[in-house]
Amino acid sequence: MGYCMEMKGSKFFVPTEHTGRVYAMTQGQPYDFQLDPDGNITELEFIGEKLGNDLEMFQSIAPYVQDGSYIWMIGEDGSQWRWVFQSGVCREITAKVEWPDE
Repeated sequence: MGYCMEMKGSKFFVPTEHTGRVYAMTQGQPYDFQLDPDGNITELEFIGEKLGNDLEMFQSIAPYVQDGSYIWMIGEDGSQWRWVFQSGVCREITAKVEWPDE
């Protein structure tokens, strides 16, 4: 079993000088990275189904990911969160859904 999730969106960038290191550190993880013509990682795609050690993996590559990058996920129960990269750190931020007063 496990907890199913899907990626809803992302803004993700790793400069060329760190691309090889990030690929090596994420080998075997359920993510596919896309490169631009200069060799920068400019996109990622979640190609899995279940939550694993994703946060731990993103924390390990955070020093190489551009500030302001994020990955937006939604879980099988409707929970939403983002993994946000800032100052070499990756944090998980849970969404808070609020309905306006009628």
